[in-house]
Amino acid sequence: MKKPKVLIFGQSFNSNTGGGVTLSNLFHDWNKEDLAVIVTSHAINNINFSYCDNYFFIGNKENSWIFPFNFFQRNIPSGRIDVQQFSKKQEVVSQKPNIRSRIINQLFYPFLMWTGLFHVLSRIHLTDNLMDWVKEFNPDIVYIQVSTRDSLLFGKALAKELGIPVVLHQMDDWLHSISFGGLFSNYWKKTINQEFQELVDLSTLCMSISDLMGIEYYKRFGKKFVTYHNPVDLSFWNANQDEISLNDHAITVLYAGRTGFGIGTSLKSFAQAVEELNKEEGIGIEFYIQTVEPLSWIDDFEFTHYRGLVAYSKLPKLFRGADFLLLPCDFSQKSIEFLRYSMPTKAPEYMISGTPTILLAPKETAVYQYGSSQNWAFSIDNDAVPNIKEKLKEFLFNQELQYEYSSKALKLAMKNHDSQLIRNRFLNDFIKLLDINDLPNDKLVAQKIDF
Repeated sequence: MKKPKVLIFGQSFNSNTGGGVTLSNLFHDWNKEDLAVIVTSHAINNINFSYCDNYFFIGNKENSWIFPFNFFQRNIPSGRIDVQQFSKKQEVVSQKPNIRSRIINQLFYPFLMWTGLFHVLSRIHLTDNLMDWVKEFNPDIVYIQVSTRDSLLFGKALAKELGIPVVLHQMDDWLHSISFGGLFSNYWKKTINQEFQELVDLSTLCMSISDLMGIEYYKRFGKKFVTYHNPVDLSFWNANQDEISLNDHAITVLYAGRTGFGIGTSLKSFAQAVEELNKEEGIGIEFYIQTVEPLSWIDDFEFTHYRGLVAYSKLPKLFRGADFLLLPCDFSQKSIEFLRYSMPTKAPEYMISGTPTILLAPKETAVYQYGSSQNWAFSIDNDAVPNIKEKLKEFLFNQELQYEYSSKALKLAMKNHDSQLIRNRFLNDFIKLLDINDLPNDKLVAQKIDF
């Protein structure tokens, strides 16, 4: 079956971020020559060329900052990426942030978000150089992920300029948590949601990361959103592999994934519960956090440990080597608004591993509702330390309950998240768009296609 040529904007292929893993799994069967990606400076050190080697890097020529912030803008080259220069012989495992990155991410960007300046700081332009590269590739379809206002406005401009079918894929509900609690937050929420509505109206096919998001976005934007989140390769995860043991002398709980906004305080609450179970109850339990860099508070706990990232190819061994896997979400209102409709990339990977999953998340979130309603995870809906302790004592030694959850998770993963089935459906949705590819853009969005 001939696959369409797809131009991707908003996410690079990689193996150590949720978006990169999801993109890699969904487009896994495409030929390299049928994919091209427009990337920003955030992706410069995190690109996997296994799936695509045709990247255009948005540099200073395309991305302009307003005065006086333009004095702080780095000099970043524009144009097609030299694969030989940027590709690496070994799989990228981790890229620790330097001091400059920490200052920008922890101080500069939060200030800009609070003031609302973040939404007008920069603008991405369709330069002649970029459009020449796009025309040379000659895409059939453009696939767009947006997570900021400048990427949203650029996505709109790109869709209008190309006049080909547009696939819009929404990863989380950042639209609802814009400048949460900051100056002019209501103004920016209204403005950006109106601009997103315009992009939805330009899109031929809209995708959501969860069923709940699809339902909510239909109410907000009046268009059907088809659910696509990270699938799992059954042959990869079911391969007969040795385990990576974390600790042979204690009960082990592993969290592997990102930290930061929406995933932070819940980890600390869990660490405190583990500490008290050891010291007050005499339960030998160790908590391991595998992320890019250690959390600032991790040394305050005797029974919580930092692990650096491992290659994605080793995750099945690592997940099977733990006694339990933790899937956390924070309980602040801001975190709930941001993560309410998200589906963590790790969820189906945890499910297929066969290791029992502990889900610590608010009831309002899509992942909690999926885990508790389908009984594939032991669900805790309150992050108070005493509550976590009581719930853990209920679950840690109940092997029958553990087997019930892990076996249900395996069956659901094979039924709902099999990458081969998902990829075939994903491809078929793109094939449908090829049938109307010769229509002008304003006619494309009017087509009634059954997705």
